[in-house]
Amino acid sequence: MKIVRRFVDAFERRDDETVLALADPEIEFRSDLLEQQTFRGHAALHEYRPSLDDAWSDWRFEKNRFVEAGERDVLQLYHVAFQGRGSGVPIELDGAILWTIKDSKVVSGVGFLDQARALEAAGLAE
Repeated sequence: MKIVRRFVDAFERRDDETVLALADPEIEFRSDLLEQQTFRGHAALHEYRPSLDDAWSDWRFEKNRFVEAGERDVLQLYHVAFQGRGSGVPIELDGAILWTIKDSKVVSGVGFLDQARALEAAGLAE
């Protein structure tokens, strides 16, 4: 779980060097925040934050909570607030990312706009 916490913290601080150091070179990340786009590899992951910046202004993740979901998976639950770059419409939502770790590297992440679906996918639904 520490690796995912460090990875997310580095992403939020815009510390690309640490993000890429903690990510497997073949990382695959699917973002529900950007119309289910999939980012594969370090180069694509490096472009994820600029893609968020292009779509939104003043975005921030809040209230991160991390839950172990088996031997290799960690579920990140979060709240995000932002404004549409073109529309200026403020939006807030609760989402989640199911991260997978292998050999001390983040190898994948799957985003969810519905925390209940994320808990179910992680095998944590009650």
